[in-house]
This record gives sequence, structure tokens and C-alpha cells, in this order.
Amino acid sequence: MIESELRDIASKRLDTDLIATKDVYCTFDAHCDDYVVELKCRRTHYPTQLIEYKKFKANNDQADESGKEFLYVISTPSGEYIFNVSKLIADDYDFGWEDRRMPSKTDFNSPSLMVNKKVGYIDVGVAY
Repeated sequence: MIESELRDIASKRLDTDLIATKDVYCTFDAHCDDYVVELKCRRTHYPTQLIEYKKFKANNDQADESGKEFLYVISTPSGEYIFNVSKLIADDYDFGWEDRRMPSKTDFNSPSLMVNKKVGYIDVGVAY
């Protein structure tokens, strides 16, 4: 699945028109009147989905400043998952933040430099 397909699926499930962000330096991928949305297409399914703290913080701050909610939308071979991160934060959800050694970039053919990233996890059971 590609990002535009995932955006279309999320738009239908949310009953709104998500607009793709045109700025390549923007921290989120889509938005509408109510949401700031980060989209991820993953090739492997895990019972908990990884979220990078840097994106989490930037997108949550953007949502707060604009009076919107932050949604994290993921596709895996098992389906599509929409997480309302703003509500998870309000409910004191435990993201299990940790530092983890990971490639600096994904989906590139050249070998990637390994770096430490702060990451958390969201259980697919809290998706809607």
C-alpha cells in the first residue's frame, strides 16, 4: 500500500477529506479541520506499532497549537489502524518510551547509518 491509498482509506473511515501536506519538511502527512495526521505504510505486522518520539512530539505540538487532534494512521498486511494519539495522551496511555538503536533512514537501497532513536509503542487493540 502507498501513502495516498492509506490517506483515502482513512478519509472514508473518518468521514472527512484529508488533505495531503505539500511541504516535504512538514512533520505530518495530511490534515483537515479536525486532525493532524501522520501516515505509515508498514510491510510487517506487529501487535504493537512503533512511533518515533520526535514525530510524536512535533505532531502533538502542532495539533495542540491548531486546536486539532493528532491521529497516527498505519497500514500493515493485517489491516489499517487509526490511533487518536491526542486521546491516548489524555488517557495517560503508557507508550513505553525507550532509546533504541535503529537505521537513520528506512526504505533506501544504500546501507543506513545506525543511530539511537527514542521510540514508543501503541497496541493495535487501542485503534479504532
